[in-house]
Amino acid sequence: MYTMKIDGKVLYTPDLSNEGYGVISPKLTMELNKAGCMEFILPPDNVMYDQVKKLKSIIIVYQEQDEIFRGRVLHDEKDFYKRKNTYCEGDLAFLIDSVQRPYSFQGDIPELFTQFITNHNSQVEQEKQFEVGEITVTDPNHYINREDSGYTSTLESITGKLIDTHGGYIRPRLADGKRYLDYISDYGRISSQTIQFGVNLLDISEYINAEDIFTCLIPLGAEQQDDEGDSAGRLTISSVNDGKDYIEDADAIALFGRIWKVQEWDDVTLPDNLLTKGRAFLKSGIEMAVSLTIKAVDLHLIDVDTERIRLGDLVRVISIPHGIDRLFLCSKIVLDLVNPDQTEYTFGVTFSTMTEKQLSGMKTAQNNVSVVQTSAQSAQNSANQANNAVQEVEQIIAQIPSDYVKNSEFEAYKKEISNKIAAVYRFKGSVANYAALPAVNREVGDTYNLLDTGANYAWTDSGWDKLSETIDLSGYATKDEIPSVPDKTSDLENDSGYITGEEAAEMYVDKNVYDALVERVSKLEGEGVTG
Repeated sequence: MYTMKIDGKVLYTPDLSNEGYGVISPKLTMELNKAGCMEFILPPDNVMYDQVKKLKSIIIVYQEQDEIFRGRVLHDEKDFYKRKNTYCEGDLAFLIDSVQRPYSFQGDIPELFTQFITNHNSQVEQEKQFEVGEITVTDPNHYINREDSGYTSTLESITGKLIDTHGGYIRPRLADGKRYLDYISDYGRISSQTIQFGVNLLDISEYINAEDIFTCLIPLGAEQQDDEGDSAGRLTISSVNDGKDYIEDADAIALFGRIWKVQEWDDVTLPDNLLTKGRAFLKSGIEMAVSLTIKAVDLHLIDVDTERIRLGDLVRVISIPHGIDRLFLCSKIVLDLVNPDQTEYTFGVTFSTMTEKQLSGMKTAQNNVSVVQTSAQSAQNSANQANNAVQEVEQIIAQIPSDYVKNSEFEAYKKEISNKIAAVYRFKGSVANYAALPAVNREVGDTYNLLDTGANYAWTDSGWDKLSETIDLSGYATKDEIPSVPDKTSDLENDSGYITGEEAAEMYVDKNVYDALVERVSKLEGEGVTG
């Protein structure tokens, strides 16, 4: 349950929303390194309707007993029905109210951060001040060089002089009744809740935004001076990078091409440190390029014992079909206090999991994930609908008539038919001899004629198969020669030692036998033997 207070007094509680403590459409937005905002419509019957003071009133939002937002009223506008459309900004916006006068700083990160906060506190009221909290962001040299000749807001100074160069997050925090401002490298919390395909993952999409991508980087350090004290240009990495003043990401180049960028670090005076910073910065060249949008059910709304998702938490997302299984950083929450089913969570994480699915070696990139959380009832309904959908598909499969076959069986049958079709003999032409048969580019069923023997050969999986061959019949009598034998023997006596003409006519004999027979007939005629 969510409640709101203004200047320490109850502004909204759902249990008394009809008794003067209701608001319309309260929506809270929280985001890493940004002030965030609270928006709602204040009806005239709210008991605090006339107590709202612009830039002065402090709004606090609670989830159960935990304070999840603190800010101030920035503006409100009355509509036709005298309802106030109220907009509040988070307490990081207090850092806009102070300025950092021109300065030149040499030292470590904690010292500069403390300087910024001390200057801020000296310029604002007590309720806008912060205690210096945890500082876990570090510099490898424990030394940075910063200067500013302008009058810049504290928030802009922290962002430009620290976060933009060293990363990390500024986190307002309430502890022991004090408001702290931390500068941390990460929140260090891992949620016990898992977003998983088939359980509470509802949708996922992917896109690429290449506006800020760079794949080749020229890192430059502090200004150098020669022996005479004249400017010698900025420090480069040439001396520690095989003479090259640039570094590149080969995998990113393969994907996006060569896109150059120059980055300067005024506080880096050693080539090795400059190379280290350059390599780390090059990895960010494809950050925000690849994004994932995920819709999921927050299981905390189903089971209160399940840990809720909080800003800065690492939440494990598992989707085997999409090749995803890793921790995602919760970077933004858009919370609807009245309709939790409309709440949206945004997650960001390094791109290393995507490399396994797409690039097999690309470095890292930033993924954005938007998760839609539902209320306890609607979340349960969503999960039930997903389970029902699976059961319906399984039922349809079970009811498929026996006349149909599975795709795998059909493909196997199709392959078998194709093999049989391929086995049909196809005449491809004639070659001189067996040695001239093709040694490559042959398929089962290819058939060739050999000119030297007249044989036909067909290609099979086992090699060339001989189908037929020309037979030499020159040693055999022809059809025209056979009839003369019965004519010449018809008048001869049918002795047991001779064949009759009718018998000879019915035989297809070897030519040698035929010649011998002709010679015998001639001999008989010469001896005067008659029919």
